[in-house]
Amino acid sequence: MKKILGLFAAVLLLAACGTEKKTFKQAQLAASKGNFTQAIQIYSRLIKRNPNHYAALINRGVLWERLPVKDAKERAKNRSYAEADYLRAIEVNPAVAEPYNNLGALYVDTGRNADAAVYLSEAIARSPKYFTALMNRAIAYYRQGRTTAALQDFNSAFKLRDDEPLLFLNRGLAYFDSGMYDAALDDFSYLIHLRPNDARAYLERARVFIRMGYPANAYADLEEAVSIKPTYALAYYYMGDLLFRKGETDQALGMLVRSKELANQYVPTYELMGDMLALEDPVSATANYMVAKKLDPKNARRYDAKIRLMRTEEGRERVLANRFFPR
Repeated sequence: MKKILGLFAAVLLLAACGTEKKTFKQAQLAASKGNFTQAIQIYSRLIKRNPNHYAALINRGVLWERLPVKDAKERAKNRSYAEADYLRAIEVNPAVAEPYNNLGALYVDTGRNADAAVYLSEAIARSPKYFTALMNRAIAYYRQGRTTAALQDFNSAFKLRDDEPLLFLNRGLAYFDSGMYDAALDDFSYLIHLRPNDARAYLERARVFIRMGYPANAYADLEEAVSIKPTYALAYYYMGDLLFRKGETDQALGMLVRSKELANQYVPTYELMGDMLALEDPVSATANYMVAKKLDPKNARRYDAKIRLMRTEEGRERVLANRFFPR
């Protein structure tokens, strides 16, 4: 989540001349219409005339990130331009919180979560009630595995705003990972209230229901998820798992086939299909484990162990037992 500075803030803080104000407003108008390339060009002209126009730097940085791209290489290039703009804005006016937040959010997007937390902390130090920065830092902490710190920031953000869907999604995930299933259930249920057509909200609540031992509730939520998003591969995976646990193997396999069609790189689908087929078709089970191993080489030992277990009836039964009663 990134912040664009408005014209009023820019005028107030920069005491800009009339020409600068007019140019800034033109860039804003172009951006509001989705003409991001044109807006970037206008901001660039403004920055060329006034290299210290930090509001233009911040806004151009945001637009670099919003530009449509044709591939990952172009996205990385645009993000590097955005990073340079945010760093320059910080250099020009280190008292303003927005460029720290925007840079931190960019680092969250690119997996640099430790760096993100540093810059987001700077944003919060300058503006302690900065909701967006608190949200972004909470996500950075969560992705670092610092769940307690993440929940503290999520809850601080909640005191400022209680209507942001991303807050309930991400706090729910943190509660889930902490084993606080009742709290996670509350957050995902409220997320559904805020976004009744959000397929992921139903999937995440289904995952909570599974952990809490309510498979029927979970399956109903997964059905809702795929009714909203028929191409939701992960929902089909969980539906297959639930059906398998009910003993409805044929239907379960159908769900996993659909999941594979939609996301053929998702490793857990192959492993689950291998487990399903272990007793009836160990050859096909082995083939699925081999695909999982190829896609997930860091866990090759686990798949190799299952492949070896396919050689005996006792081994195949052990694979199935471990699926239902993991040690």
